[in-house]
Amino acid sequence: MGIRDDLLKLAVEVGPRGACTAAEASAAGYIRGRFEERGLEVTAQEFSCIRTYSYLYIIYLGVAVACAVLSYWFAYYAAPVAILSAVLFALDLETFPLISRVLPHGRSRNIIGELPAENGRVGLVVVAHYDSARSGLSFDPRLVKNFRLSFNMMIGGVFAVALLTAVNLVITAAAGHSNLWVWIATLAVNAYLLVPLGLMVHREVAMDYTPGANDNASGVVTMLSLVDKASEQESRIPGVMFVATGAEEVGTAGMLAFLKAYGDRVKDALIVNLDNLGTGHLCYIDCEGMLLGHNSSPELLWLAGKVAEKKRLPVWRTGYRLLSTDATPALARGYRAMSLMAFDDAGLLPNWHWQSDTVDNVDMENLEVARAFLWNLARRIDLP
Repeated sequence: MGIRDDLLKLAVEVGPRGACTAAEASAAGYIRGRFEERGLEVTAQEFSCIRTYSYLYIIYLGVAVACAVLSYWFAYYAAPVAILSAVLFALDLETFPLISRVLPHGRSRNIIGELPAENGRVGLVVVAHYDSARSGLSFDPRLVKNFRLSFNMMIGGVFAVALLTAVNLVITAAAGHSNLWVWIATLAVNAYLLVPLGLMVHREVAMDYTPGANDNASGVVTMLSLVDKASEQESRIPGVMFVATGAEEVGTAGMLAFLKAYGDRVKDALIVNLDNLGTGHLCYIDCEGMLLGHNSSPELLWLAGKVAEKKRLPVWRTGYRLLSTDATPALARGYRAMSLMAFDDAGLLPNWHWQSDTVDNVDMENLEVARAFLWNLARRIDLP
C-alpha cells in the first residue's frame, strides 16, 4: 500500500470518522490490518470516553452565564459555583478532565503496534489520531483567522465571571447587599459568553463530521509509511511503538487512555505526534497548550533541527497555541514529546475542522517530506 492508497481508504472509503462511531471503528480495523501485515505486535486498547466536547463546553459556559445573572441575588451560592466551574474548566484545558467522567460515554479504541526490542524497552513512540472532528461555525474559513482571539476571550470570560462573582460575594459579606455596578460588569462579560454558548449548541445540532483528510488521515498515513520502512528486514528499527489514537477530537481521550495504561513503559521514550501534515509549511512544534504553554522535549527539538539542517528538508520550528494535540497531555505530565504539523501562510491549519478537509486538498509531497523527516529522526534516536 502507498501513502495515497491509505489516504483514500481512510478519508474517502471510510470517510468522516467521529469519535465512538462505526466509521471510527472501521478506520481502526483498517489500521490494525496494516500493522499486522507488516509484522508488528498489535494491541487494540478499548476505552470509554465522551462522544463530543460540545456538551462539556455548554456546561461550563452555561454555568458561568447562570452564575453571572444570579449573583446579584444569590451571591453566597453563585460565587462558589462559578469559581469551582472555572477551576474545572482550567483543568480540562490542561487535559485533566473531571466533569467529562459523568457525561454520556461511548467506546473508542487505540491501535498500538510495536517493533519490540530484545530488552523490551521502548525508545520512540509515534502517535497519530485517526478520528475526524465535527465542524463548527467558529472554523468557517471566513472566521477561523480570529479563532485564537475568540477562544482566549471565551476562557477569559469564564474566569472573569468567577472573579467578579467573588468580588460581589466579598462586598455582600461586608456591606450586607450586592453591588449593582459589579453585577452590571458581570453581565457585560456574560453577554459575550452567550456567543460561544450559541456556537456550541449550533455545532451539536446542525454540523456534521468532516472527511478528515488532513486532520488527521495525513498523520496516520505518514505513520503507516514509516511502519512500512521501519519493519523491512534490512532497515528494521526495534524499540518503536506506533499508536493510532481514537477520540482525539473530543479532548485527547485516546492519548489519555494510552498514557494511563502504558505510561510506565514509555516514560523514558521520545514521543512524536503527527497531526495535520497534508497542507502548508511543515513545522516541528517547540511549545503547545490551550491554557499554559508546555515546552517540547529539548532533545527532540535538537534532533529535529539537525535532521532538517543536514538533510535540507523544508521543515521549520514554531509554536502552536490553538487546540490541544496528542502531545499536549504527554507534555503536561512530564513526558518527552513533540508534535510535527503543517500551517498555511497565516499560521493556521488549512481546512481546519471544515468540510473542505478532503483528499483533493492534501499535498502528497508534504507527506513524502514528513516521512523522510521522521525516518531520519528515528535513525538518530538512541533506540534500544
